[in-house]
Amino acid sequence: MKDIRHKFAGLVPEMLIRRIREHRCVLFAGAGLSAQARAEDGAHLPTWKRLLESMIEWCVDHRVQLRAEPRDFSVVLEKGRLLVVAQELQQSLGEQLNSCLSDVLHSGNTKPSTAHRLLCRTDWVAILTSNYDGLIEGAYALESGGIVPPVFSPDGINHALDCLRNDRFFVFKVHGDVNLPGSIVLSNRDYSRVLYLSPAYRSLLETIFASYTVLFVGFGGSDPDLDGVIDRLSTIYERSIGQHFILISEDEFSALERRRLLEDKRLDCITYQRDASHSQVVEFLRALAQRSSGEVEEAVPFVGDEKRPRAFVSGSHRQLDLLRQVGDVAKHVGFDVWFAESQIAVGDRIVDVISKAIDEADCLIAVMSADAAESSWVQFELGRAWGARKKILPIRIGDARVPSDLMGVMYLQLEGPELSPEDDARLKESLKRLFETTKDS
Repeated sequence: MKDIRHKFAGLVPEMLIRRIREHRCVLFAGAGLSAQARAEDGAHLPTWKRLLESMIEWCVDHRVQLRAEPRDFSVVLEKGRLLVVAQELQQSLGEQLNSCLSDVLHSGNTKPSTAHRLLCRTDWVAILTSNYDGLIEGAYALESGGIVPPVFSPDGINHALDCLRNDRFFVFKVHGDVNLPGSIVLSNRDYSRVLYLSPAYRSLLETIFASYTVLFVGFGGSDPDLDGVIDRLSTIYERSIGQHFILISEDEFSALERRRLLEDKRLDCITYQRDASHSQVVEFLRALAQRSSGEVEEAVPFVGDEKRPRAFVSGSHRQLDLLRQVGDVAKHVGFDVWFAESQIAVGDRIVDVISKAIDEADCLIAVMSADAAESSWVQFELGRAWGARKKILPIRIGDARVPSDLMGVMYLQLEGPELSPEDDARLKESLKRLFETTKDS
């Protein structure tokens, strides 16, 4: 495959690149990744809704007795209740389920896409997938001259656990394999059963989500596969080593939803601009492969001594003089300081630059003035820092409202709008304490 420099237009979190380089990252591939591939007739593989629609058509063509009219299924699908239809189809198909899926997924007639082949160039601990097809292992065969990694379905869970313990790469099909009769997990009830009644299955997922960084690719905002994993394993996230990531088009979730995912589920959204072919998914995977291998280096927000703690200064642009004063004191204490006024260039995507800087920072200094309390940018910065579990030093100016996120955090009270000698001394003392705790963490 010809090597060209990536053209991903979004932010690739440095934390994710670092985890890949440390060989501590697991990929979780959804239906959207398989949809990148084409069958011999040029058709894309179906995503969830289209898969179920095709299965209904297959049942009609093969005279499978359904317990409702096809149009009734369509009504339920339009309501977004995909798992209800999946359960009904599984019961109706019985032993014909694998044959149906094999035909619908063009098994044996579809070649791995560029996206699949790019996966092989990143050093994953393992690849989990909710897809039934063989495109991932097919891509590895193409990229390695015919060598296929170990591939397991729920029936082979103990072998997958053994690979994980021995640091041997493997592919695990969490919902089964179209080529293995009886392995398919299609409905919500089936997934609940295998998750709760198989200790080994649950142990594998718990170990992965508690010990590694997981990157979700190929999932939509209302994808039942994503909902199933996130909801059932959310309690594990509290013991996780850090947040996980999901690549998703920027129109899938609002800023509020992204914030809740980050804070509640430890799931950080990496967004891209959608086009008809989701071409940015390919470019993102290319960027991961190139950056994690050191082929290309991206601009970094902090360029000082790596041993110095890094501080992001957050506040309203209406108090630039005050932000500069706070930044100067932080620099005097020893921090490598970043704030938007001096470090966002014309043409930069502001949200990406700010996100990257917060990701790279060790702490955030929040200058909470009356204007800052009303600023959506300040709220975004605080939410991202809070979700990423950064140390935060709130500095309240006058009688400004303190955001609800910081109600439980002791803040430094200053009078402002300029630093008095007393304010300067108290700020310096607080920043010294923050410096010491950040330096030692």
